Amino acid sequence: MAGNLAKAAAVGAMALNGGGNVNNNNNPLPDCPNPRLAHYHDEDVCMNGLKPTRPPLGAHDRKLIYETLKESGLGASLVPNQQTVVCPIKLESLENPSAMRGLDTTWIVENTSSNPVVLSQVIDGVEWSPFQPKILSPMDDPLATLQPGDWISVPTYESHVYHVREISPETGKPGDVVLQHRAGLIPIGNPNQYDCDANLPDVEPVNPQTAERKPEFGRTPHPPASRPCNTVDISFRNQVGCPLHVYWANRLDEVPSEGFACGEQFKFHLGTKPAPQDFMLDWDSATKFEGSYIGHTFVARLASDPSVVIDSYTVEPSKIIDCPHLQKQQISSSVDEQVAAEVRADGTIQNQEGDSTLHLQEAVAGLGGVSSTGS
Repeated sequence: MAGNLAKAAAVGAMALNGGGNVNNNNNPLPDCPNPRLAHYHDEDVCMNGLKPTRPPLGAHDRKLIYETLKESGLGASLVPNQQTVVCPIKLESLENPSAMRGLDTTWIVENTSSNPVVLSQVIDGVEWSPFQPKILSPMDDPLATLQPGDWISVPTYESHVYHVREISPETGKPGDVVLQHRAGLIPIGNPNQYDCDANLPDVEPVNPQTAERKPEFGRTPHPPASRPCNTVDISFRNQVGCPLHVYWANRLDEVPSEGFACGEQFKFHLGTKPAPQDFMLDWDSATKFEGSYIGHTFVARLASDPSVVIDSYTVEPSKIIDCPHLQKQQISSSVDEQVAAEVRADGTIQNQEGDSTLHLQEAVAGLGGVSSTGS
């Protein structure tokens, strides 16, 4: 076994050096760009009290939830994955009756659409205020309404589900759902279908600067005394089937398909066991947990050969947009009201003045073109 580990370490180091992406100490890799935290984490956001924020070290029951999940023997295996649906055509519930509630986290959502929206938490199919549990109607909670260009942080728990509805400019009432979100674990997948063997050597991570294995890979819980505003505690799940090393790459914009591109730092190991004795800290656990910030990128590399990039994830806010199918409905409604078109029996439409005729299929195609352009 020791021989296999040494062989794997040598192969990994040669692959990194041979690819020309890892340098020695005399020629260190450059730092990843844009080290400054995004504006969502400005200290005055948390200090002025205008937006809801989680306590600096997490919710008061975080430790209790952790112990409950650990003692269940299932770890986080029944905590669902994060899921976001933008502009759903058919509304389908993201709630899962068999799901377990996971750890507390922060959901940051931004309204980039042209209309105000209202946020709600969905509990057994009923929409409530996401900030005031005793308020049934989200419209009665001023914090739940986001004007165009505004954003908000939502203290939440993994498995909680949310809807975002567009507020009708005509009636001032909630309309269609334009975004659904479920807080949960971040799945690390295998988008390039790499041939992943679970029996590959599970060895120590590589130092990107030297291509040497790092013997100090253990994780011990030691939270800092304070953390930046709106720290997002995220959970990762290994769905690849073989051991992975995950590196933090700050605000790396483009992740290379092979090798290291900048001064990445090893952060945590993802094993293949869904529910070991300690699902949070055990080396072979398929789940690991990290505090991070909007814009930060994590790169998952094959443990036996970290020159191979398996997947990556960048922490981003959920963006609310103008939904194309809603725009089409609005355009169609506007045509009906302003032109007062009459649909003839032969499938053509004519306006009140009678000076233009257009086949119904052409009209529908035209609306579709405007909608896609506007989106």
